[in-house]
Amino acid sequence: MSDGPSNDGAPGAGRSESAPPSLQGAAARGHSGAKLTHVCLVRHGEVAAAHKGRLYGGTEVPLSEHGVQASLLLAAELARGAPERVYSSPLSRAALLAQALAEHSGAPLVLDPAFREMHRGLWTHLTKAEVEARWPGALALSIADPEQHAAPEGERESAFTARVHEALERVLAADAGRRVVVVTHAHVVRVIMRRLLGWDAPTSMSRFVPYHGVVELAFDGSGAGRVLSAPPGITQDALIHR
Repeated sequence: MSDGPSNDGAPGAGRSESAPPSLQGAAARGHSGAKLTHVCLVRHGEVAAAHKGRLYGGTEVPLSEHGVQASLLLAAELARGAPERVYSSPLSRAALLAQALAEHSGAPLVLDPAFREMHRGLWTHLTKAEVEARWPGALALSIADPEQHAAPEGERESAFTARVHEALERVLAADAGRRVVVVTHAHVVRVIMRRLLGWDAPTSMSRFVPYHGVVELAFDGSGAGRVLSAPPGITQDALIHR
């Protein structure tokens, strides 16, 4: 179990086939004709092999060489969508892609610590087996109820969700009617999707995007949003037992 599921890290590997890097035409406006705010959520690339399978959470973890190169390629692809601002977690595994995207597109870059990954407390840098040895059954409880069974000294679901949703609200207020990209982490994407799709916590814990997964969202002026495209989910069971 790590900072979300793994994949091959290839550019666009997490994108559904119907999701273009730029959303145009009727999708750019709501039913009332008002211009929508388009938010593209992007998960960072593949991390270095030494950290795979570990709960690194909100700590600094380097990308693999493949993750670096794939991030640069994906940045060039996303730049074709002409984002007007790029937001990013300040953690380097996300910021590298965001900085390259800002350079390609000419969009300003905002590093927002509210888009960091969930803090894992005493589980940080441990493998699933190590967590099980010290806290038997704790991972399964955390998946079933991440609010009541957060990692010891870690971030509770409610506090994490609140900081992510507040950050999203700031983006929507600052960039209403624009196209923005947010480069972030698996659990950040998860709780935003939970808000839009009405998932309960256990359901959301089975809906992670892979490395470089891209989720396209659109919000109207009231802040109501919908998912335009997203990659297939990866089950938590597969994540834990891989």
